[in-house]
Amino acid sequence: MRRKALIIANGESPQKKRLALLVKQAGTVICADGGTNTALKMGITPDAIVGDLDSVHAEALVKFRRVAIYEDRNDQTTDLEKAITWAIQSNFDHITVVGASGKRLDHTVGNLGVLRKFYPDAIITLVDDSGEVCYVGREYSFEAEKGDVVSLIPLNRCEGVSTNGLKYSLEGDNLELGVREGTSNIVVSSPVSIKVKKGHLLLFKLFGRS
Repeated sequence: MRRKALIIANGESPQKKRLALLVKQAGTVICADGGTNTALKMGITPDAIVGDLDSVHAEALVKFRRVAIYEDRNDQTTDLEKAITWAIQSNFDHITVVGASGKRLDHTVGNLGVLRKFYPDAIITLVDDSGEVCYVGREYSFEAEKGDVVSLIPLNRCEGVSTNGLKYSLEGDNLELGVREGTSNIVVSSPVSIKVKKGHLLLFKLFGRS
């Protein structure tokens, strides 16, 4: 049985309506350090606060004084990694993350790495107001509407990439940042399927239409 959790990180939060829906879908909310400030601003009471606590405002700590706090001062991991690790140890295996993008570009790029780093212990999806991104693994399929826009983002050299249901189809092709990317493909039939023989590939789904 899937156990779902939502992690609020310290980047830019989705709009309140989208965030409220994600909270409802997840049921359990975990704040990664400064994400606690976002929860306070959005009127969300978290179930746990995890991190080194160097970004949490005093106001938020006072407001959430009854919320369980798990302080982790390991300087070898980010607060998002700390929160994901805690969630996995608490037996959550499907994790949605908001606040992983925006603000600092280096943080945004670095946060993409958690999708692969914690797979398959947890299936992680990063969400913002533009769309969502997940890890493909060796094979991934999903339902989509004709005209939806998706991008394939290689974390390293991805070999033998094949797709079905996309306008610009791939048949055993290679993708690699700086060589060949898979940006802004278009769904022509559903379900869409993606296969990867070697490498670590991410899938971005754009909300709305092109």
